Amino acid sequence: MEKQQDYIAEFENYLRLDKNYSINTVTAYSSDMKELFMYLKNVSESRKKDCRHNNGYCDDNNKNTNNATENDNNDNNNGNDDIDVKEIAEIDIRGYLSKEYDKVKKVSLARKIESIKAFFNFLEKRHVIDKNPVFLLELPKIEKKLPFFLTVNEAKFLLDNYRSLSFEKKGVKYEFEILRNDLILEFLYGSGLRVSEIIFVKYKDLELDEGYVKVLGKGSKERIIPLTIQTVNKIQKWKNYIGAHIANLNFKSEFLIINKKGNHLTRRTVHRIVRESMLITGQFKNISPHSLRHSFATHLLDNGADLRSIQDMLGHSNLSTTEKYTHLSLKKLLDVYKQSHPHAVK
Repeated sequence: MEKQQDYIAEFENYLRLDKNYSINTVTAYSSDMKELFMYLKNVSESRKKDCRHNNGYCDDNNKNTNNATENDNNDNNNGNDDIDVKEIAEIDIRGYLSKEYDKVKKVSLARKIESIKAFFNFLEKRHVIDKNPVFLLELPKIEKKLPFFLTVNEAKFLLDNYRSLSFEKKGVKYEFEILRNDLILEFLYGSGLRVSEIIFVKYKDLELDEGYVKVLGKGSKERIIPLTIQTVNKIQKWKNYIGAHIANLNFKSEFLIINKKGNHLTRRTVHRIVRESMLITGQFKNISPHSLRHSFATHLLDNGADLRSIQDMLGHSNLSTTEKYTHLSLKKLLDVYKQSHPHAVK
């Protein structure tokens, strides 16, 4: 019998190769399944302990995960407490989700359910299980919140003043971080790149004379993104700095956005950089890198860009994902009303 870690490894390959999911999604789904199996193992051990305390009597209504581990132990006879995926029942999964319900947000719970459904659908497709325990499992209804974004003036102030205010508050010894972070902010707002795309941009992906960059988005789909004049200038300034200090930095990296060891940044580091940038420029809004990406799309829409073009620039597979920005644009809504309604104030 294959072990649960083998099934999870095969599941990861399936998501990556067959479904073309991103590394982040594969990691999240895999982590969710490991959590589920850990829960089932703990429940099974707890029930076995109760059985021993009751002189071997166990409640038949709570035997699902007991059977799962007992069968596996009988097969291997080596004390391994792997869960037998064929014995997992709907009640076991609902028990896990019930435990998670008060611990995580609805969005996270929905993701866990998606992970579990995908895993057992995978096992069913491979004929590992005869009965799918998640067949009737439904996703929770999630209230859709409008993404937060900056106004044009707020975005302009951030990008125009971050560098000078950073030098003023931190000093020239932080020039490496300041120039790099300034470029990150410009990529987020000026081109609407995802964090996962920014940190993996390589020098060979840049076409500065033509004014664009090639990025590898979700599902390993390559797309071409225009660069603003400001972004091109900041890239050139960053490249000049790296070129002038390469001997002192003691590395040569293929990545554009790096730390002082020459490695590409992590997603967490970029999130921290964006939060700090708002404090440095005195704008005490709780924004994330995605907020700047939302601002990019919203301001394009406000200025007449069509949804299909915005979809291509953002790298959305479905237009419905891009359509949420139509709900964001209050300016657009008011403009249409003023131009179209006969009683509107002109």
